[in-house]
Amino acid sequence: MSMSGDSGERIGNAERDAAISALNRHWQAGRLDPAEHERRTTAAYAAVTQGDLDALFSDLPGGTRPYDAPAPLQGAVVSAPSTPIEPQKGSGLFPPDSWVARHRDVLMGLAPFVALVCFFVFKSWLWFLLIPAAGVILYSGDDRRKRRRNDTG
Repeated sequence: MSMSGDSGERIGNAERDAAISALNRHWQAGRLDPAEHERRTTAAYAAVTQGDLDALFSDLPGGTRPYDAPAPLQGAVVSAPSTPIEPQKGSGLFPPDSWVARHRDVLMGLAPFVALVCFFVFKSWLWFLLIPAAGVILYSGDDRRKRRRNDTG
């Protein structure tokens, strides 16, 4: 049983989640560096009593229980929901609606087999350089992170 603060009153998941949200707001406002934010967030997940949570906010503005208030803290930066980043049309070697762009995963999957056949036919290991070259040619300008971000919302 943890008794690091004055209040030994046990807390639940709702209090922990509210404290973590308040820590996120302090981090967004620039009051916590990433390492300190991670340390305090981990401690908030492990908190058992009200005193455990109070200790996490003792040096931050907004009192020792800013997580009790549903409104954002004074001076905290609250970001609006971000709009998805749309890939730009024609931002690669192949337009997004071209045959190559629609089948690039299949073409990339065939590249090792083509390189293997060429290796046995032409007796040169240099054909294996075809595999990364195919990846560069097929996927240049296609930022898959942006597409993944759009898919997850």
